[in-house]
Amino acid sequence: MADESRAPGTGASLDGVRIVSLDVRWNTGAQTALGDRIGIAAMPLVRDRVESREHVVHSNQPATPDETTRLGISDGVVEVDLAAAPADVERIVILAFVQPRANAPKRTLDEVSSLDVSVRDDATGREITRSGNLASAAGPVSALVVAEVVRGDAGWRVEFTGRGYEAGLDAAMQQAGSRL
Repeated sequence: MADESRAPGTGASLDGVRIVSLDVRWNTGAQTALGDRIGIAAMPLVRDRVESREHVVHSNQPATPDETTRLGISDGVVEVDLAAAPADVERIVILAFVQPRANAPKRTLDEVSSLDVSVRDDATGREITRSGNLASAAGPVSALVVAEVVRGDAGWRVEFTGRGYEAGLDAAMQQAGSRL
């Protein structure tokens, strides 16, 4: 198990990991209506762009076409097959977002009491690292980049981000044309 939580802007190496599981958890306290509206998405980026809408993984699109980035069996889990990821994928952005509802008040992630990410080696179940509470960094946003799985010269690593978007998942996808 990881020995400490990491703050936004920090990360850890994924050296030797074939499939990484990112388990995003949140606590809304008594606000069950808010908890039911929180979703998770993942976007593999090539040259800081999402290739197509089919490459945005979320509840209606549970995997990329090549299935290297997919939702896990449990709610809030994203799995990334690092060994099989296409060579041009530079990073995979993991977001938590509030799903909009018609005739319902706008909700934001700063209403969540805790939001964290546990990163595990899928083969062994070993926790590699864990974020600190990202809800404190959220502010009044409806989408938050909670982690990025980044390919570098030294291999893959995970970084905890905490960067938010006021206009939700759609705004985050539109921003994927530039650096998220």
